[in-house]
Amino acid sequence: MRQADLPTTPPPLDQRIEFSTAQQQKIEGILSALSRDLDGSPVILSQQGEIIAAPGIPHRVVAERLTRSADRLWRHGAQYLAREVIRFEEESIEEIERANYMLYSAHIEGAVTLTIGWQTAISLTQIRAEVADVKDKLLEIFKRG
Repeated sequence: MRQADLPTTPPPLDQRIEFSTAQQQKIEGILSALSRDLDGSPVILSQQGEIIAAPGIPHRVVAERLTRSADRLWRHGAQYLAREVIRFEEESIEEIERANYMLYSAHIEGAVTLTIGWQTAISLTQIRAEVADVKDKLLEIFKRG
């Protein structure tokens, strides 16, 4: 990213985006592939604490908990210019046996964020590279419909 490409304002986390059924299906396919590429890590697309898509997560409670945690992080940092948030403290989900995740969340567009339940078996470098690729694909879906 060149210096001129760096954001100068906080992300517009109050701008909701609506999705058609066709867009939703494409998004779920992309997120399923991302989860597979990240060894089955939970992958959630959400806006303002509401899940848009979380394919492949066997326990809905995992998606809901990670979404709420990421939403709190984004709201807490709403005045900052950041386009990604990382929380290194593990999120323990008691309802699910052995579900401990750190959070990596990236702003996509408007109020939409992509969150990964990250386990240290995968490098942060790989997660960031995969998310950057998926972000481009999602933005294309958002534009085309």
